[in-house]
Amino acid sequence: MPPIFVINLDRDVERMTSLAGSLKSLGLDYVRVPAVLGKEVPGWEQLVDSGPYADRNRNVMPRPGEVGCYLSHLKAMEEFLRTDAPWCVILEDDVEVLPTCLPVLAALGEKDDWDLAKLFCFHSGMPVRKRALTPTHWLVVHLTRTTSSAAYAVNRRAAETMLKSMRPITEQVDHALDRPWETGLRVRGVRPHRLEHGLGHHDHRLRRPRRPQPALPSGGAAVPVPCGEGNPPFREWIGRRLPALKGSR
Repeated sequence: MPPIFVINLDRDVERMTSLAGSLKSLGLDYVRVPAVLGKEVPGWEQLVDSGPYADRNRNVMPRPGEVGCYLSHLKAMEEFLRTDAPWCVILEDDVEVLPTCLPVLAALGEKDDWDLAKLFCFHSGMPVRKRALTPTHWLVVHLTRTTSSAAYAVNRRAAETMLKSMRPITEQVDHALDRPWETGLRVRGVRPHRLEHGLGHHDHRLRRPRRPQPALPSGGAAVPVPCGEGNPPFREWIGRRLPALKGSR
């Protein structure tokens, strides 16, 4: 299994205890990464490029806590690159790890066909199947943006690339992780996710009946290009990628 890095604020002892218990019950070792408290970072405002940030977000500047979260993920990637491991899993401390994640993680490591793989995300993302990970789980490529930085796998190439591309701060961390048209990274996802693949959010606001996940088209299915994305580079990237996706299996 890959090394697992868990981002956790010193004050959130209960969260760490809960996650540590579920990881240990599955025989999974982990490294705790003390999260960055944004308000304690001297001159944190200078880490933000306010022009692009204002263009890409609803606010002109992020809040200190958002900066802390962003820096915590960069810190976790730096910790990972200090190891010899080819890839790792980065978790925020408010996820739940279930036994069904084990075969998914094992299958992810069998092929070099991804750079960053989201183990959980919000929004459907219009997923297209790329490879079967288990009889019920697929490695997919999303044709529209997904959000959440709660749980993802990342290899060395991606970590090295994002430690450069994510500075300065120009948007929220989960959006910064998902800019393949700029980074050239193979950003993928795992479907179905949440409880099906073993990673879910503890937040009680998410404990509500969920709509069934849409059926996944195969790589050969015709998939419409979304026209609602307000990002020209994104639309251009999708336009270039679509022919290859249609012809792949």
